[in-house]
Amino acid sequence: MLSILSTTAPIFIIIALGFIAVRTRLFPAEAVAGLGRFVIYFALPALIFSTVSQMAFSEVIDRHYLLVYGLGSMLAFVAGIGLSKMLKGDSLSQGAIKGMGMSMSNSAFVGLPVLLLAFDDPPTNAFAMNLMIENMVVLPVALIVMEFSQGRGNSQSLGAIIRPVAGRVIRNPLVIAIVAGVLASLANVEVPQVLQDSLDMLGRTSATVALFFVGASLVGTSLRGNIGEIGGVALGKLTLHPLMMVLLIWLLPDFDPQLQTAAILLAAMPMASVYPIIGSLYGYRRLTSSILLAGTVLSFFSISIALAVLF
Repeated sequence: MLSILSTTAPIFIIIALGFIAVRTRLFPAEAVAGLGRFVIYFALPALIFSTVSQMAFSEVIDRHYLLVYGLGSMLAFVAGIGLSKMLKGDSLSQGAIKGMGMSMSNSAFVGLPVLLLAFDDPPTNAFAMNLMIENMVVLPVALIVMEFSQGRGNSQSLGAIIRPVAGRVIRNPLVIAIVAGVLASLANVEVPQVLQDSLDMLGRTSATVALFFVGASLVGTSLRGNIGEIGGVALGKLTLHPLMMVLLIWLLPDFDPQLQTAAILLAAMPMASVYPIIGSLYGYRRLTSSILLAGTVLSFFSISIALAVLF
């Protein structure tokens, strides 16, 4: 129990510090968005490129992991839509936003710090592959479903919906960093030491600043709305998503045990921090903000349970 707390406590202490700093106005609320941009545009891309470019391509990409995590996430997404429609009679758009909440982990801001603390030799390629799946599969599919649902009345074609989504994926700095890192790995590019040192310095800030940002971004968020609806999505993310990984790992061909552990652990993370931002685009800002708050708080238990079972 103490070993589990030694892993989870630092994570949630930093999240709490971010919340307290903004809540007490020690850290200005206006700077929170800039903090998030620093992580997304500088710290994480530096860490991703630095890590991936120094690995052999065969070490970066594991097709079994991609299949398990990608298929597990999509099954959680579809299950979220199905449960939303069956239990609540929600529209396709409402189902898709809930399905996204159940299937897209906060790998960038919470998952990475957990991996770094939980493993003696962290499988950072699992983190990179997660970002690929989340940003190139789960998020685009969710956006396409929501755009299609809301655009049907305007007779909007599927191609017209896909084009802006594809453009958003291509411009994503995390996707750019992954692609650049893979290309550098394939070409055996030797990064100059001065540049490598700069990338390493930026990368080392990513985990701490990301956790501080998570806490800071929760200020002003409250559990407003149907508690059952909010709790259902949050619990679906923290239980259904990792259980999908367990099921697929059991059913599909065996692969690296460390990557299997990482898949289950990363699926036990709360939903992505961009969830309320995406929700606000479709009129679900209040619902998604409340779900993110509930999921982040409850993830203390899901992460602790996952660590107790897996390690």
